[in-house]
Amino acid sequence: MARAGLVLAVVLLILCGAIVVVAAGQDLRARDSSVEAVARGYFAALQRGDLDAALLAIQPPARASSVAFVANLLGNEYRVQGVAVHEPALLDRLRGVPAGPQDVTVFIDVTEAASGARWQAGPKVPVVEEGGRLYLARPPLS
Repeated sequence: MARAGLVLAVVLLILCGAIVVVAAGQDLRARDSSVEAVARGYFAALQRGDLDAALLAIQPPARASSVAFVANLLGNEYRVQGVAVHEPALLDRLRGVPAGPQDVTVFIDVTEAASGARWQAGPKVPVVEEGGRLYLARPPLS
């Protein structure tokens, strides 16, 4: 009887370990395309002065009207302190609201390149999905 209990415990331990490995793999795969990665990538591109990369984070229909605004933000120092992604609650999803991120709030410290002025912001930006990819609906801070 004790031997059967030991075998069952080992089988359950192996099963739990397999679940953890599969979940970690899925998390790593989804992490590069997550809303958090998109938001962090946007501010990293701004800091590098890479206008094209920053615009890639914004949904395609909004890019042309965002060029001047985004270009004005290039070169500043952006330290992302945190990212909060809002997804619909379970009850909302049961009512038919689609799963997935609705908006993202990015908490950042900004140091302006020209003046050295420092300030903080927490812009909240809607998130849209097009062609299976997540985008910011508009440039943060706009």
